[in-house]
Amino acid sequence: MIQFLELKNFRAFEHIRFEDLGRANLIIGGNNTGKTSVLEALVLKLGSGRQLKALPSTFREQIQNDEFPSYWSLLARNSDWEGFRIETDQGRVFEELHPHGHRQILEEAQGKRSSLGNLQKDQFSLSGFGPRIPTSIIPTKASPPGFIADLFNQIAPLNPENEDRLQQLIRESIEPRLKRLRYARPKGTRTHLVYVDLGSGPMLPFTQLGQAFCRVLEIYCEIFASQPKVILIDEIENGLYYEGLPDFWNGLYEVLEDQDVQLFATTHSRECMEAAHKAAAARKEYPLRYLRLDRRADDPQKIVATTFGQEEMETAIRSEIEMR
Repeated sequence: MIQFLELKNFRAFEHIRFEDLGRANLIIGGNNTGKTSVLEALVLKLGSGRQLKALPSTFREQIQNDEFPSYWSLLARNSDWEGFRIETDQGRVFEELHPHGHRQILEEAQGKRSSLGNLQKDQFSLSGFGPRIPTSIIPTKASPPGFIADLFNQIAPLNPENEDRLQQLIRESIEPRLKRLRYARPKGTRTHLVYVDLGSGPMLPFTQLGQAFCRVLEIYCEIFASQPKVILIDEIENGLYYEGLPDFWNGLYEVLEDQDVQLFATTHSRECMEAAHKAAAARKEYPLRYLRLDRRADDPQKIVATTFGQEEMETAIRSEIEMR
């Protein structure tokens, strides 16, 4: 697992460092403090070539305007500096000026340096690079239904028990009526989808079961089918009613541990934070860390980072201190 994360001159951050990261890490803070930027930094450090190419539109809306600077040219907070740096205990990704005038994004791990790509005229060209930590990404916008269905269809061949487990997790946290899930293309339809048996009436396509059902289904399908070592989720609470959050977190912790996956997720919800804490406190070892971002009161241009765990969260809940 990643033990620390340090960012320098990246997006809105002059310099922040998160220590003592856990199995699950909730990124919290006020508006425009850089929560999503932390996820973007992790994609740059961990993501595949496909994920890097898609990064400008993964978490943000792309603006099609010839006069607007590109996403890639905005990564460095101060373009006059030597570039941004993203570092973990497993290596670093950094930007530097090439002798020919363009900028390079480089990776250094285990004493070896390689190029991720070049930044030239506000464009990013990807270079070939070696294997990286398998990473799954779930943004706020839902993936296409067919994509989620294809993930579901991959679960049973990898491990049939995980398909049964997925159904049980959804039953316990979202839909107690659930009898079974099936990958199917009924007569008269064009594509395969996941269909849901609720015990009475015809099976329904999962898209008709609501946002919470779709969100949880996608999260577990990503874990069981893609088998990542790290999963990044933007606004993890999206669509989840607060009463179901404790059961959701109970199940998620079990899966993260069993599948050896590390979670980084943003949230705006105090209910989500408290539910995550309650479920974490019931486990033998507390798996949760809160990664808080704040603008300094004496200098709003600077953002500071704090990592805290069980004791601080219990104090905040007991004293009704605002932690979001």
